[in-house]
Amino acid sequence: MKFKYIAAFAFAVALASCDILDKEPSDSWDSGSAIQTVDDLKYAINGIYETQTGNVSQFGNYTGDFGLFADLKGSDYKCVGGNNMATEISKYLATSTGNLPDAIYQLFYKSIARTNKVMEQAQAAGLTGDEVNACLGELYALRALFHFDLARVYAQLPTVAKSMDDMGIVLATKTFDYTFVPERATLKQTYETILADLDEAIKLMEPIESTHDKNNTTGHMNYWAALALRARVNLYLDDVNVNGTTEHNKLALADAKKIIEEGPYSLYKYADYTSVWAKEFTDESIFEFQTTSQYNPQRNSLGYYTDPSGYAEAAMNDSFVEDFVKNPAYTKDIRVSSGMIMEESYGPKQENKAFYTQKYPGRDGQIYVNNARVFRLSEIYLIAAEAALKTNDETAAAKYIDDLRKERIADYVAGSTASVTIENILTERRLELNGEGHMAWDMWRNGKSINNPMKGEVKPGDNMAVFPIPQANINASHGALKQNPGF
Repeated sequence: MKFKYIAAFAFAVALASCDILDKEPSDSWDSGSAIQTVDDLKYAINGIYETQTGNVSQFGNYTGDFGLFADLKGSDYKCVGGNNMATEISKYLATSTGNLPDAIYQLFYKSIARTNKVMEQAQAAGLTGDEVNACLGELYALRALFHFDLARVYAQLPTVAKSMDDMGIVLATKTFDYTFVPERATLKQTYETILADLDEAIKLMEPIESTHDKNNTTGHMNYWAALALRARVNLYLDDVNVNGTTEHNKLALADAKKIIEEGPYSLYKYADYTSVWAKEFTDESIFEFQTTSQYNPQRNSLGYYTDPSGYAEAAMNDSFVEDFVKNPAYTKDIRVSSGMIMEESYGPKQENKAFYTQKYPGRDGQIYVNNARVFRLSEIYLIAAEAALKTNDETAAAKYIDDLRKERIADYVAGSTASVTIENILTERRLELNGEGHMAWDMWRNGKSINNPMKGEVKPGDNMAVFPIPQANINASHGALKQNPGF
């Protein structure tokens, strides 16, 4: 197995050039030489995942600082340590020549470039069959995920943008020759492309999904993960007109219901909640980026950012502690009690003393080794609740929240939640998904400000809500690639 991982990584590296968008002379690449079998295709796909777990760049991936991006930007987390590794995010210090804006941009586009090359080589090899289609569907789903997360970081969210004709991101749906000059698509084009890739992914993966249980697609974007991403994307679109519809909440609800009712996943039980975080691929896990002792972001990992003995740049903000951890109303809620959020410090001088989430304890004695849980079933219940509320099905919205609370609150009486508001659902998301990269985006997309402990109030649509496009890429495009306002 280790040999296969190493081979997969080497193969993926061989597929990618040094250019961020894989530009190269059109006659320099033998598109049929690398992938000849289904096993070749699977190993190449493994290599794409490994680019996002720290083996290529320690900065900017899902299992590290990007995985905490919306938490660090938001109201509930604060920087305690003094290493200033992620303060471009948490303290709103990003510049067009900064480390993290460049790292996230470069890494995500390299991941897309590798995805495109693997896809094109598989198609050039003429491979066919349901298993090949499932692999191609996985590639479409990955490309959609990378484009969506680039859009969340470098473009305004659709619900707060002035217009869907505003700047989106550079769309990379194929490998480019050396003449290509990157320009930003509109927000509308960006989200239409993301949804088109997801529609294709789901169509390709569905025929083989009946042969897949939860465990034989762990660590990979499968059919259910593609549905989860499409539900999330549609929730972000709300009532914005994309693909000729404004009824994106109905679409989000339909995908969420399908996962809840038909998918091979189940909510964490109350008795298990504190123990699942030290394990991989647990009952709720729809998709995780997997780390190992060899493949992880080292000190730029989720575990190192959320520990007083590490960088300690992702501690709970005082307001969150007062509102939830120390609030008697939440003493039976396992998400903020029973040691899930603990006051900790480091060394005899009690350095970096603060409250920290315990979601990233590490595995095998290594604090660096924590998978990034990109999609969990809990989020799907929360998507369903929000989408149902926004389509005026208040009874269904309350039922989804009630079902989740039954597994989170000791002695909870089923049916206690008879109605919910959007504020209730956002609070539930803060409790359930803290430390998993949602908070600021959840608030902004719903038209609500955040109160960051360093920056203060940041309103939805604020220039500082997004990262700048790296200046080196703008220079390379001779000005064709436009910068975000305010940078």
